[in-house]
Amino acid sequence: MASETDLSTPQARRRANTDARLPEALGVLANNASTAPTVAGLARAAGVGRNIIYTHHAGVLDALRELQSQREAATETAAGEADRTRSALRDAETRNIALATHNASLLKRAVEAEQRAERLERRNAQLVQELDRMRRPVPIRTNAEAPDPSAA
Repeated sequence: MASETDLSTPQARRRANTDARLPEALGVLANNASTAPTVAGLARAAGVGRNIIYTHHAGVLDALRELQSQREAATETAAGEADRTRSALRDAETRNIALATHNASLLKRAVEAEQRAERLERRNAQLVQELDRMRRPVPIRTNAEAPDPSAA
């Protein structure tokens, strides 16, 4: 049998060619986030059959599984971050609703206070007018100015 490093046989050259293409294809899969890291995708990118990968390239399978694990972890991390963001958004919306309700209550109280102040200002004006009327001098009639009761 020929050794692995001997490239004189077509099988050895084919195997060396496949050995070179699989890591390149794995790198392409790793860099392309839109492509799922599967054995079929790896075989398609390398231009080899899946059976070749399963039977002769177990090391590439391990690297592919590691890539799949990394992608799943990144997906879980992103999902967790999205959940935290959604939770923070819901909390912010709840606080905004509570603040809006509180602001509406304060606005209502301010309007009522203004109305009460206007009523008190009108009442104060009435009382000032009444006090002015009471402080006006009242003419005192002397007997000469008094109407004659017999004339009536």
